[in-house]
Amino acid sequence: MPPENAAESARIDALVEAAMPRIVAITGDMDFATFQTAARVPKDMAGAGEVTRESFRMEARLALLRRLETLWPDRRLLGVGHDVKVTLLPDSGKAAAVFVEPLLVAGRYRKLARGVSQTVFHCRACRGRRADCEACGGSRRAVAEAVEDFIRPPIVSSVGATRSSFHGSGREDIDVLMLGTGRPFVVSVQWPHRRTIDAESVAREVEVLSGGRVTVSDLEVVDRAAMRRITMEHGVKSYRATVRPLVQGSLPSDTRARLASLVGVDIRQRTPERVEGRRADLVRVRRVLAIEVEDASADCATVHIRTEPGTYVKELISGDGGRTVPSFASVLAQACACSMLDVVFVG
Repeated sequence: MPPENAAESARIDALVEAAMPRIVAITGDMDFATFQTAARVPKDMAGAGEVTRESFRMEARLALLRRLETLWPDRRLLGVGHDVKVTLLPDSGKAAAVFVEPLLVAGRYRKLARGVSQTVFHCRACRGRRADCEACGGSRRAVAEAVEDFIRPPIVSSVGATRSSFHGSGREDIDVLMLGTGRPFVVSVQWPHRRTIDAESVAREVEVLSGGRVTVSDLEVVDRAAMRRITMEHGVKSYRATVRPLVQGSLPSDTRARLASLVGVDIRQRTPERVEGRRADLVRVRRVLAIEVEDASADCATVHIRTEPGTYVKELISGDGGRTVPSFASVLAQACACSMLDVVFVG
């Protein structure tokens, strides 16, 4: 072996051994099945040719792999979709960087009480930053409790982590129930020490923690592709709405027929006034797929509505001062409002 190659191999072996204490300290109590290796080129090789630099990277990765295969005999190297990635850092005092892929836990939640937001709703006055804010009384929140408050902690505890983030497949308003089979969600857990969950135990803890106001089902570990589908691809939604006229006893006798005329029609919705500033001011075109009037009188109607994703149902009913056209109010020729709304199905 040429002297320069022997010296390079010795240097790489020394780098690997220097990195091992940190690798062991970080991963020693972690439960994972797959890993990947990488290596950076030392700064003093910046002027070397690409072939030389690539040769160093390859040999360093192989040396690290051989050492890790000895340390982790029951774990395997995996290129895409690995659990842990170890990178040699020749010019760093840390010697190596260990990156643990987030654990993605998907499921469905049901929200059985009103007055609970889906995610933490920060105070608009202090933006969740001030403990002395008069507007929120120091709570930093506009709404006291969120669905994620009850779901994230049990999942984080179950996998031995400390941090996580919540991602829903759309969201319902604070005063709206989420019924039926629930709304899909994903919790992304950072630095998990375990990569499996006890779904039944987590579900029980969520129900206890929320006092029965939030339940979860179908909990499972998913990959990034599944997370993208859940959070980005929204299906049709079904609602149950209570519609009331703003003038007592003024819904027409042919309410059923009038509302049925909205099915299949393009509904043009300008961003509602209630979400201005939080959503872009656009005109969105949506369709109502089905309307069934369960019960109707002059004072009230209970209506089941199936719509394309992204439809503002409260504004579909009220017309939002002409920002939604046509609407329940326009076809009924009567100012009306949605006094209660429940989501009964999310596709």
